[in-house]
Amino acid sequence: MPVLTPSLSPPISEPSTGDLSNTIPSGSDAKTGVAAVVMPPSQDSEAKPSEPPSTVSRVSLDVEHINAEIASDLASALVGHVLFLKNQVPFPVMQLYRIPGGKSTSKALKLRTDLLASFDTLSCHLISTFRSLSTAFARAAGPSPGPTRRAYLAILVGPSIGSAKTKVIFAVDGLVAKIWGERDDVEEERDDESEESDDESDEEDVSDASTEDDADEQPSDTDSSTESDVDASSPPPSPSPSPSPCTSPLPPPPSHSQPILRLLAHTLATAEHSMSAELAPTQTHILLRAPRRFTHPAWIPRQGASSALESALREFREEAGVADTSALTLGRRKARTKAPKVEGVWVACRSAGVEFPDDAGGGRRDDLVELGWEDCWV
Repeated sequence: MPVLTPSLSPPISEPSTGDLSNTIPSGSDAKTGVAAVVMPPSQDSEAKPSEPPSTVSRVSLDVEHINAEIASDLASALVGHVLFLKNQVPFPVMQLYRIPGGKSTSKALKLRTDLLASFDTLSCHLISTFRSLSTAFARAAGPSPGPTRRAYLAILVGPSIGSAKTKVIFAVDGLVAKIWGERDDVEEERDDESEESDDESDEEDVSDASTEDDADEQPSDTDSSTESDVDASSPPPSPSPSPSPCTSPLPPPPSHSQPILRLLAHTLATAEHSMSAELAPTQTHILLRAPRRFTHPAWIPRQGASSALESALREFREEAGVADTSALTLGRRKARTKAPKVEGVWVACRSAGVEFPDDAGGGRRDDLVELGWEDCWV
């Protein structure tokens, strides 16, 4: 039934079921009762652009500290991954050992043989390298036991160190500082020397008495002839096999390293940022940052690589989210340029390592220098 209203009365408004707080009259429409609805801003407009994934992959090991063997196994495995992911070899390095060379040309066979020989040599050198680096860190700490340290290895792919097309950093956060080749019980033996010297007088008396008793007893002829027959009939000892040289085919890694190497491969395969890049075959350089007291015949000082490696390490630490406390780089942070981004792997353990200071107490022998491996791949 229609409702009749006076002509001067406003129209009857129907009850609203919405939220009245979001309706306001606007302009001349207020006389007729037309309401303007204020819509809340959409959530999509407030969404912030997602940050690019980090170029640093993290590998966490459930160990107290990282020794030289674990560090060398991971470093050599990472070099093999980088060579394949950066298109420097057609197959993973470990598969190249199993490919028969019957149908290969002489040039391809020679390139593969040289590559595998260099990779074997690097794998052998990395074990002694991390041992020498651990010793250098321990000697820099003095007589007191030093903390675990951070060690850095750089893999540069490019025609030269200064014009590298890609930079991959391998960081060991928690390398044990230990003087390799020194027995752990040396101090205990030194403490026992004083006790042994006190007992020398008693031992001399006992030895004199036993000498007199032995002089009265004479060995029989039968016993002496029996012993001589046994010695003559016994075969000579067999010579021990000589160790294989470093240029022999790379043996499989120890069983305890297999889970760690699989963890590294899984981390690289599932990382948000992929290291894959279609680069033309070029040279691959291996760099190491170590105190000046570090000694190894396979590493040569590279004075021209200081600035390039420092900037790469600074960018790598920023990507990894680690505060840079280096005395040489404080106050020199710059905005990221268009240079190739630094990639890498950060290996950590339960006890975090301490950054080796550039102003260590050992003076010039503890200054950090850049060293390059004596060989490179073409």
